[in-house]
Amino acid sequence: MKLLAVATLLAFTASPVLAVPFCHSPQGSGTVIVFEIEIGNLGETDRAMFYEQRLRSMGIQASNTRFWNECVQTFVRENGRETMRFYNPWTLEEIPVD
Repeated sequence: MKLLAVATLLAFTASPVLAVPFCHSPQGSGTVIVFEIEIGNLGETDRAMFYEQRLRSMGIQASNTRFWNECVQTFVRENGRETMRFYNPWTLEEIPVD
């Protein structure tokens, strides 16, 4: 009985951890070459504003943007309600959190 209770507890505590997206490197197969030019230093707030502007230019009503596990986390207003979404910073594709 105790084993069942411990297993159930572990299942419930591990589930949210598995749902968190990670964006440490570009996704996909094949070779990836990254070429970056940095002029000055952008702080996290400036980088978040940059990504928020890019998402808005794509028609996504992003607000309150920040970073979570190197993913772009933002709140999107759609149909009168706000939802939290994650985007890959390399491609700006939405990352499902199921």
